[in-house]
Amino acid sequence: MKLKVNKMINKKKINYTSIIVVICVVLGFVLACEQPGIAQSLEPDPLFLELESIYRGDKDYKQLPFDLEDPYKRSKNGPTLKNVVHKANKEWIKKWIDNPSAMIPNARMPRLMLSPEDIEAVIAYLESIADSSFPKQEWEAGLLKPEDDMTDEEYELMDELVSGGKGVWGRARCNICHPVKGKGGAVGVGPDLGAVANKVNRDWLYQWIKEPRGYFHETQMSRYRLDEGDLRKLVEYLMQDWDFKPEEADEDASEEEEVAASEVSESVETLDVEPSINIEGTLAERGKKIIEFNRCFVCHEIEGVSELLPVKNQKSESETNNEFEKLLNDVRCMTCHNIQGHGGLFAPELTHEGSKLKGEWIKGFIETPDIIRPLLKQMPKFNLTSDEAQTGADFVEEYFVSDEIDLDSFANVEPTEEQINKGKEIYAAKGCKTCHTIQVGGIVGPNMKRVGDRMENGFIFFHLKDPHHETPDSVEPDYKLTDEEATALTHYLMSCKDKK
Repeated sequence: MKLKVNKMINKKKINYTSIIVVICVVLGFVLACEQPGIAQSLEPDPLFLELESIYRGDKDYKQLPFDLEDPYKRSKNGPTLKNVVHKANKEWIKKWIDNPSAMIPNARMPRLMLSPEDIEAVIAYLESIADSSFPKQEWEAGLLKPEDDMTDEEYELMDELVSGGKGVWGRARCNICHPVKGKGGAVGVGPDLGAVANKVNRDWLYQWIKEPRGYFHETQMSRYRLDEGDLRKLVEYLMQDWDFKPEEADEDASEEEEVAASEVSESVETLDVEPSINIEGTLAERGKKIIEFNRCFVCHEIEGVSELLPVKNQKSESETNNEFEKLLNDVRCMTCHNIQGHGGLFAPELTHEGSKLKGEWIKGFIETPDIIRPLLKQMPKFNLTSDEAQTGADFVEEYFVSDEIDLDSFANVEPTEEQINKGKEIYAAKGCKTCHTIQVGGIVGPNMKRVGDRMENGFIFFHLKDPHHETPDSVEPDYKLTDEEATALTHYLMSCKDKK
């Protein structure tokens, strides 16, 4: 009897335990499901918020009267192929399709491993969609000859044009975007031009430099508004100078290098690639299928080939009503500059430039850029008219501003001799000349020789108090200046003006 009672008690314990376990599981499940509804939303880590604030910069933007066209968010990463057969010679195109990186070191196009037959078919299709003719220019007959065949007079003319073109190349700062045989190209957007003379046709090159967006609307290249003389000089420089031609083989190359080159050559020649698609039809029809099969239209606009995804086209100039917007897109300012979180990071951000710089200086700088930034960071000369420069300056002063920067406090202040001398002592004591130049100094930071002509007085004070507010990644130290020190230093920098 006792044994039976004990069994019953144990059984009840097991049942109670089971019930408790079930209740706990159910309650846990309910609580887990209800958690999002009854719990507070997760708060971001304060450290992450601080880092985001530092590296994303100020968010005090003024609404612009148009949407910014970001050259880094274009629908196609590569140029249109509409008239590529007028752009480059056929033999070059063949080699390019076969192995892009062998033709241009910084090429982004992948190697598609197409057979020679496939490549011929692709070119046949590109020829079928090209315009029947392309604008031709008249060139001096002697310029079209190989250098060794030129007469003395023809060579002198060519040499004069090439020398002038080198000057145009320098003023346009072409080497900032374009590397040449691996050197230059700091912005990282242009192809290497180390062999461009063997690639492009000079008539196409003339049209491209004159009107880049006429060939590729979404290009990141600026239109420089070169006059006829400078345009022809630059074309001649690119077509004739040895910097833009493939390097000739070194006769003194070591035996090991020759053997290695021979092995590479043999491996390329013996590479047996079968045609990728067997299809009936003309050569051009087969080329179209190969283009579709390899998804070339993802990066290139190709007439006659359907898009895989919807493509958002950028506005044409005729659809643009704002004069500054036309200027911004034509010169492609945002290839280098950032505005309100859009564009490049190579040159200074323009979001608040109207609160930093004086309008008169902005106009003069846009029209004739001065050397402000060190080394490579020098703005090209875009040959803008005075009216265009004024349009740019007016827009910057009206829209690229920040309410946080107090310009009124120093608006009508003239620097005093006492404050200038005191500020000069602080400038020396803090070692500012290590990076900046007034009479002498370093080249890491902007030139301060005429900073009083360039910068708004109020911004100078604002920047001295918080040098990382507008430029979070600046290497300039924050000296935690007192208001008295910052005021004195502001007076000194205000006095640094053009003596004229």
